[in-house]
Amino acid sequence: MGNNYFALLAEDVKKLWNGLDDGQKLGMLALIVVTIVAATFFLSKAMEPDWVVLYSDLNEINTLTIVENMKKNGYPYKVSEDKKTIMVPSNVRDEMRVFVAENDLIKDGDAGFELLDDMQLGSTDFKNKLTKQRIFQGEITRAIMKIQGIKFAKVQLAEPERSIFEDTDEKPTASVMLVLEPGYRIKSSQVKAIKNLVAYSVPRLTPEQVFITDQKGNVLSDETSKNSTDMESFKSNLEKQTGKKVSDVLEKIVGKGNVSVQVNADIDFNSAKATIESYIPLADKDKGVMVSSQTEVETYENPNIVPNSTVVNQRNLNYSKQKTAVNYNVSKEVKQVIYAPGTIKRLSIAVAVNKILTEAEKDEIKNLVVSASGVDYSRGDVISVSGLQFEGATIDKKANEELAKQYQHEQTVEIITSSVLPLIVVLIIGLFALLVLKGFISKMPAPKPAEKRVPEEITQRGVSEDEESPEITPSLQLNAARNTQNQKEQTINELNEAIMAAPEDAAKLLTSFIRE
Repeated sequence: MGNNYFALLAEDVKKLWNGLDDGQKLGMLALIVVTIVAATFFLSKAMEPDWVVLYSDLNEINTLTIVENMKKNGYPYKVSEDKKTIMVPSNVRDEMRVFVAENDLIKDGDAGFELLDDMQLGSTDFKNKLTKQRIFQGEITRAIMKIQGIKFAKVQLAEPERSIFEDTDEKPTASVMLVLEPGYRIKSSQVKAIKNLVAYSVPRLTPEQVFITDQKGNVLSDETSKNSTDMESFKSNLEKQTGKKVSDVLEKIVGKGNVSVQVNADIDFNSAKATIESYIPLADKDKGVMVSSQTEVETYENPNIVPNSTVVNQRNLNYSKQKTAVNYNVSKEVKQVIYAPGTIKRLSIAVAVNKILTEAEKDEIKNLVVSASGVDYSRGDVISVSGLQFEGATIDKKANEELAKQYQHEQTVEIITSSVLPLIVVLIIGLFALLVLKGFISKMPAPKPAEKRVPEEITQRGVSEDEESPEITPSLQLNAARNTQNQKEQTINELNEAIMAAPEDAAKLLTSFIRE
């Protein structure tokens, strides 16, 4: 039954095709091509995977390694133009990361101890020396790249030949090139750590023989970093933290974006040492602590007096004197105070509020700033509060409006491309199909006029020779032709109304018919 149906359908299609002229055949072929192209386009868009980033910021070697392994295993992927980012479908990203980790496809810097796996017996001394140097360079590079703020590192070692004479024996040297993260400023402690890391990894190498530079060609030394980086970083962090504390307090009152705080700190980076000697009196103010006591006694006797003498008026010239000296001291305390660099000499804070402030409100804001920042007026600190209308508020408002318009435009374009455009394409195909069907129907042959059937009784009975069969008059033929034409026009009108009412369904029906 099914085969007969398809055979009859094929026969009808063949008859319709043969009944078309050249223009209608060309139109039908164009309709089929447009339908296939549109269906293929929308189907490819619907089946396109959701691409996500697998890894980014890769070097060229790691990118090529990952791509080659993914290609061998049949995994889909995309590579960015700069060869640093690999994208995969979202549903296989986790599987791809496990695959990369299992096969150790990402290498940190240059090769290290794994070079020993490729060494062969019979290698020359020169090759072994170069392999040893590459191992040192690779392992040192990997260690340096673990330091915070360093994106990439390159280490070059120079080991001259040893000499038996000490005067001509040259020591090895090393150069390190650092690629820092955007906006990161390396500290002197990190520079010192890198120097020691390189020096203590290579025999006979000293930190003084390690030269370090960044990607901009700036020489990184302890003195330069200490004078320019650490002090500026300390000052910048102090100002930033103080400004953030003040902003956090004021934004809760005037709202986020309605306050601007700028802090300027005058810091003394000189170190000082002071000795303080203080004396502590005793509780008894009259006496202190006795340190020493000395007593002197002087006695004098008259030598002219004769004992048992009978002289009556002799004078007594005996003399006695005593002198005592006592030394007292008070308690004392001696301190040695070292003033570390980084003492705040003066702090200036400027606060601008997006509002017209009264004097009472300014005083209240100053009190809040003092409590939040630790301002000391005795030190000479200054706080300035101003209430103004921000120009940036209007600019931000316009920027937000522009962003809203841009977002609305993007949404409109997305709706047109995803919904309206396919509907227009389907409508055009439907109208084109309507015209083609109309041409088919107009080419259909008119049905033959129905012959007048002879009643069965008359057939069984037979017709006598004298009786004549009824003849079909021209009027009957004309009526039959008119009825056929009316039915054809009614069918066309109903088909037009159905297609105009649901062009998408008509297009789907036509596409399904063509596929069958």
